[in-house]
Amino acid sequence: MADTALSRKDRRARIAKAAKIYGIKGEESLDLHEAYKALNQNDVMRAVQLAHPITQSHPKSVHAWTIMGGAALAQREGKTAEAFFQRALDFAPRDSSALVGLAKAHVLQAQPEEAVTVAARAFAAGADEPGLIDLYMELMRQMGRIQVAVDALSPVLTKHDYPELTLKLADLLTEIEETSKAAHWLEKAWKLRPDEEVYRVGRVRGLIYGRRATEALALADELLADPATQDRDTVILYKVLALRITNQPEEALALAEGHDFTNADRFAEVRGVVANILQDLGREDEADDAYLEGMHVTGAKLRVSKAYGAFLMRRGDFEKGAEYFADRFEERQRSYIPYENSSPENLAKQSRLYIIGEQGIGDQLALMSLLRLAPVDYAKTTVTLASDPRFVKALKGNAYGIDAMDRDVFTGEARELHGDQLVYLGDLVRYIDGDNRAAHQGPWVTPDASLMQHLRDKYDRLAKGGPIIGAAWWSGSMLGHLRSVSLMDILSAVPDGALVVNLQYGDCKAEIEAARRARPDVSILDDPEVDQMKNLTAFFAQVAAMDRVLTIDNTTAHTCGAIGHPDTHVLVPTGSECMWYWGLSDDRDPWYGNLKLYRQTKLGVWDTPLSLMKQAVSS
Repeated sequence: MADTALSRKDRRARIAKAAKIYGIKGEESLDLHEAYKALNQNDVMRAVQLAHPITQSHPKSVHAWTIMGGAALAQREGKTAEAFFQRALDFAPRDSSALVGLAKAHVLQAQPEEAVTVAARAFAAGADEPGLIDLYMELMRQMGRIQVAVDALSPVLTKHDYPELTLKLADLLTEIEETSKAAHWLEKAWKLRPDEEVYRVGRVRGLIYGRRATEALALADELLADPATQDRDTVILYKVLALRITNQPEEALALAEGHDFTNADRFAEVRGVVANILQDLGREDEADDAYLEGMHVTGAKLRVSKAYGAFLMRRGDFEKGAEYFADRFEERQRSYIPYENSSPENLAKQSRLYIIGEQGIGDQLALMSLLRLAPVDYAKTTVTLASDPRFVKALKGNAYGIDAMDRDVFTGEARELHGDQLVYLGDLVRYIDGDNRAAHQGPWVTPDASLMQHLRDKYDRLAKGGPIIGAAWWSGSMLGHLRSVSLMDILSAVPDGALVVNLQYGDCKAEIEAARRARPDVSILDDPEVDQMKNLTAFFAQVAAMDRVLTIDNTTAHTCGAIGHPDTHVLVPTGSECMWYWGLSDDRDPWYGNLKLYRQTKLGVWDTPLSLMKQAVSS
């Protein structure tokens, strides 16, 4: 029973207060209070002694069952804890404490799927326990469901100041190449702990991801000048990257070669950056050596292996490239979706397949062309793409007959499936035939015909007989400026009297207004009816409504390829920023077969490709 060494008045006041909190009148409300205190002090026996009688006298008391569940967790009795927490949830399905406890009970029983599902429910119900957040991050990372984890945790970490977890969230976003979003969390983590080295180094990374490389260089130099800085290897890595981004390749190479790394992982990463710089300079053989050195020094491949696989495939070595590309995931993550799941033997025997999308919209559009090559009988096999929710409607009527599912729905709902029914989309690169590139070419997405006609009619009225030209000119990724141009650069290839329709994502109103003043002879339309960041169905229809498309290598280019747009012109950067889909030469793209490419010969210099594009579209 609760402590009785109180005056009668004080005791009555405490009972009244506890009754409001726990929903039980009388002495037992204080018992619950004391039971919680005992549990927090790891006095499991006392907690049980106080709470158990209340489960009998008040069987609908959520608190009593939650305390019993917590005691079972403390004793590492997962099954018993599950039963107690489930009893609490029978009466209060959204009780965050009971949901947190149930998630941990599933972990104790080695039930990761159930654990992450319940954890997501807990966060949605307002749970904010750091231990569960950390555990959820790790489990979801291993399962390859990072984007789902980010979606679940972003609201939680927005409300609460957990610098360590905020930094981890940024790391997760970096793993899935969402660097612009990672920049936000790195900045927040630094603001929470501005004087600690790990957060200052994180801020260097955040500045780079936020395309503020000059500021990143200044902060990196400040850290390197401070003799107290411990993690100099990481600072050097990001300074090398910032030098590359600011187009200082020789300085970057000198810094990378001149620093004596003590951390093997950081050395491996910097060799990957060095390989990219060497490609930018046209030193391909040296880049090959740098990649191999970076992978072999630690035995851990991951990002460097992925980059090397892309490097090999860009050069046309698809067999070897696919092998390295397959090592882009950690072993534990691979245990959930093994590379062997994409083997011909496994695919051929399945009647149900789930294809797990990777990377951004543009990359997924490109990789889905490989569904043509996979040994799958689409007439007999039900295939579902688990990916960005915008694909659900946009891919209706596709050439393969596959369905698309919101990845949050896929991971958040219980379903019966076998582990060998899951395949990463990127693993299908194993089926590329370097001697028959036409095998995966051709359109496979069918834009909504009525929506396309509606937009076409609107644009015809505005164009007044002039050509309708779609334009996209920049990429918002960390290194996106290396493949971006200005709107005025694109407009240099547009004839007088044209209607230019903005196909560029993001806020570009200021640049459009400036272009209107500079080119009053053309009309520039920013159509509020279409937002590709929210509605891919409308965007696909909009692109299909264009007479001609002028773009850089971004989602617009891949959309044109996937729908088979007949008059698309794409500016392609040189070096490692040239996506492997485009190969190293030729002006006709080897991936979709319908795009006209204009290749850069020197990184950052667009004069020649812009001139060639202008000649081609004006002839």
